[in-house]
Amino acid sequence: MTNEVQPDARVEPRQLLGTWANGSDEWARFIVRVVLTGAGPLDADEQDYAYALFRQEKAFDTRDLPAEEPLAMIDREDEALEPLMVTSLSDVAGVNALISGGVIEPHEGLTILFGENGTGKTGYSRIFKALAASRTADVILGDIEATSPQSPSATIGYLLGTEARTYEWTGQRGVAPFTRISIFDSPSVSFHVDDDLEYVYVPAALALFNHVISGIKAVQARIDTAISELRSGTTGLLTRFPRAASVYPLIETLGAATDLDQLQDIADNDPDVDTRIAELRRTVAALEADTISAEITVQRRVERVLIEAAAAAKTIASFDPDTYASALRTLGTLQTDYQTFRTALFEAADLPAAPDDTWTRFIKAGEEYATHLSAHNAHDAERCLYCRQPLDDPARALIGKYSEYLEDKIASDINAAKERIDTLTAPALTAGTADLDAFVRDHAASNPPPGFFPLLQSTLDTLSTLVGCLHNSTPVTADTLTHAPSTAQGLTDALRATSASLVELRAQASRRSETLAEKKKELVELEAAAELARSWAIIEQHVRDAKQADRLALLAKPMPGLLRAVTGLAKTASDQMINESFDALFAEERAALRAPELRVEFVGRQGRAHRRKVLTGKHKPSKVLSEGEQKVLAMADFLAEARLAGITAPVIFDDPVSSLDHRRINEVAQRVASLADTTQVIVFTHDIFFATTLLNLMAASKRCSYFHITDEDGKGQVTRATGPRWDNISNLKKNINETIQAAKSQQGDARAALVRTGYDWIRSWCEVFTETELLQSVTQRYQPNVRMTALPNIKTAALPAAIDTVNRVFEEACRYIDGHSQPLASLNVSPTLAGLEGHWAELTAARAAYLNADD
Repeated sequence: MTNEVQPDARVEPRQLLGTWANGSDEWARFIVRVVLTGAGPLDADEQDYAYALFRQEKAFDTRDLPAEEPLAMIDREDEALEPLMVTSLSDVAGVNALISGGVIEPHEGLTILFGENGTGKTGYSRIFKALAASRTADVILGDIEATSPQSPSATIGYLLGTEARTYEWTGQRGVAPFTRISIFDSPSVSFHVDDDLEYVYVPAALALFNHVISGIKAVQARIDTAISELRSGTTGLLTRFPRAASVYPLIETLGAATDLDQLQDIADNDPDVDTRIAELRRTVAALEADTISAEITVQRRVERVLIEAAAAAKTIASFDPDTYASALRTLGTLQTDYQTFRTALFEAADLPAAPDDTWTRFIKAGEEYATHLSAHNAHDAERCLYCRQPLDDPARALIGKYSEYLEDKIASDINAAKERIDTLTAPALTAGTADLDAFVRDHAASNPPPGFFPLLQSTLDTLSTLVGCLHNSTPVTADTLTHAPSTAQGLTDALRATSASLVELRAQASRRSETLAEKKKELVELEAAAELARSWAIIEQHVRDAKQADRLALLAKPMPGLLRAVTGLAKTASDQMINESFDALFAEERAALRAPELRVEFVGRQGRAHRRKVLTGKHKPSKVLSEGEQKVLAMADFLAEARLAGITAPVIFDDPVSSLDHRRINEVAQRVASLADTTQVIVFTHDIFFATTLLNLMAASKRCSYFHITDEDGKGQVTRATGPRWDNISNLKKNINETIQAAKSQQGDARAALVRTGYDWIRSWCEVFTETELLQSVTQRYQPNVRMTALPNIKTAALPAAIDTVNRVFEEACRYIDGHSQPLASLNVSPTLAGLEGHWAELTAARAAYLNADD
């Protein structure tokens, strides 16, 4: 690609582009050819064609497009724009708080829209700024106080050439052909003074560079899109491969650097691969079923049951029924002897009932209590333990028998016999059979039941019978325990076999886990290899796409240099076509407006011409110049820019003279009036001196219209007039009457202040009455001419009476207003409300008499 062309010093822009294109790639030459022949930007189809040509030229696609031949030089075509003139602005709604009904009909020369601050001028100017897409266009709000704000709208009448048209505006910004309107306002000063400003007007020949740059950027955008799409083509491919497969990292990093031969070696293209995968899956499924683990679980339960049953069977087998029967007999004999002894011992004791076990517990409790008292040295053997009464001889004898009873050997023998029986029965009574009971219940209906099940059932039955006898303290017959030894031996043999089986099952389980892991790994690798073969076309295409994306990225790197080359050409052309012309025009405007001298620098960015103003030492003008100097400098820049193309649309000034002294205001007015001789100019202003100066300058040509904007009946009320509006009789009359009414409702200093204000209004009324009615506006303020034609309208016969009253009240009013100093004698003489009312009545009567007098 060719990045730079060294053009001759004075070359037409089309020749610059043609020469550059002939030294560039075919696709770039195509873009330039389309721009030069169509004098406009490439459409979407042409941008697609340029990209397709780029791909074929760089051997990405098969070449089927014709070769792009070198360009022949194309002659210059002059530009022509139909003049634009705004004829009306009406039906305004939803713009700030402007009232409806206002109509502005701009003159083809100068139109002045005069109004004080806050009267609504800004709302109308914002409409023009929105239509023109002005650099300082504001967001247009509706009436913020309204409960339901309207959307902004207006009707604009205009002439385009000789054709009358209307446009229904509903808030749009930048509407052709209104974008040709040039607008200057205070916020734009900083743009025109300090910023690197791009030209609003760009000649068609210079716009060609922008179109070429846009075409190159369109191809660049398509390259970027293609790269992005090519590099994102693996969506879903990675999910086809198991993460545990050895090929997974290679698929994860699939790209331009991937070794396809390595992947081809891994791929399994065997036609029977699916059959092999199915067989391997069945093997894995069988291993994963893990029946051995389930069998181990079952056998472990059986082992627990057999351990419990064998222990119970051995307990039964070791039980000696004869010894147990002998122990029962011994205990029975001792208990009989003991009862006989007890009856004989207490036969003469006059007990309330025969001695029994309850009575025995009573005797033992007393003995324990006596032992307790003795341990604390509190026992008195001569007193009863319970009633604490002294013991007589019979009582002491009875207590002695109690002691003899408790110390009797028969009782000790009975206890020993019971302990012997407990020792004999404890193993059987404490035998654990929870697992055994559950197992027998679970397998009672099994068909067939386990081989050792009868032994378990027999053990449970025998143990139940044995425990029943032991609980009832009845002898156990030998028949009950006949089969106990054989049962115990059978259960022991079954336990030994079960334990051996468990050892073997555990060994098998260990070997099966290792086999399962091996088969699973084999299955993962086989599935990955098969998927690699099935997805080979996608993988191969993705690698090709990745390599193509890398090539595209490499070929896209020169694009910025290509854009810089076109920008350089544009800078050369703009220096010839715009900057040099602007420099001359700016010098003219600066001299006309007496703006400070400075240097204009011209810089180019992205094929666009920019200008920058600097003072000595590269200082920004805003850091050195006064606010007024900055404003006239900005206006000179604005007018020079507007004149570049030859002004064919309205020029609008929004408060252009704020911050300017009277001399500069006069100079600006002269420049605006001069511009209005050939161009439609609309001026928004609140400066009455500026407005009257413009009116005076345009008086001879009469190419001027004047509109007064007020807020008397709402913001933005528009009234066509001949000049600035000042105080009138009706307004002053209203103010005087309102002041008198307010004074009536007050007392003291407040009333006195209002009365003085009333006289201030009366003094103004006298002046306006004299100017407009007594002298019939023959001479007026802010008007340079004397209206001699109105002189005969003065009623000379009625003048003396009116003059006498007006002059006398005027002099009186001057005594009370703050604007006139008073002698000390009258300084503290305050006016009265009654005096104010009387003077006002005199003036009203004098005016009525004059107006009603005959000519």
